Amino acid sequence: MSSEQEIFDKCGRTYNAGDTIFREGDLGNEMYIIQSGRVKITKQLKDGVEKTLVILGPGDFFGEMAVIDKDVRSANASAMDASRLIALDEEVFEMHMQTNPKIVKKILKNLTSRLREANQQIANLMIKDANRLVANTILLVVHKHGQEGPNGITMDINFTVQELSKMCGLDFPKTQEIVDKLIKAKVVSLSGETIIVTSLDNLEKFIKFLEMKEQFGE
Repeated sequence: MSSEQEIFDKCGRTYNAGDTIFREGDLGNEMYIIQSGRVKITKQLKDGVEKTLVILGPGDFFGEMAVIDKDVRSANASAMDASRLIALDEEVFEMHMQTNPKIVKKILKNLTSRLREANQQIANLMIKDANRLVANTILLVVHKHGQEGPNGITMDINFTVQELSKMCGLDFPKTQEIVDKLIKAKVVSLSGETIIVTSLDNLEKFIKFLEMKEQFGE
């Protein structure tokens, strides 16, 4: 069996932080498996705001849809830090699909997970109140990336107000204004530029309060 280094020698790609891997609209003939580093998948909205869809890490893969349906890329992909990726073209991809049922199962599981996340994001984008949109987005990030620590819940991704604004599709000043409200409500705190959820219970109560306020009026 080929070692990980042998596979990388044949199919490996390296990217520096900030490098573009592919852009929305590009023709896609390869999928990628992350060996190390992190990759951010984003999409440009109609108003020009870039929205972060997902942040992927080692063991995750992306770009398989363009290989499967021969269509153009539906989003942008860029390296968040120095990254090593395995690139599989259509021929190698189809070979693995035919000979390795574990790959098929993992792809189906991955697609199901992404569909579920897409449904959550669509539901999130339907929220009209910016305060609830920001709070609900933080809750989604906690469930996916949260890690309990002595000072609260930190994320295993770079979770700043700037990144949060991209996830919400809001401009930075508006997002910062709402984060300041959450700090005053003792829902989150900032460690440098990083957002920490100080109380998950307070976050859920804050969201519930905003839901009731929206439903019954001020």
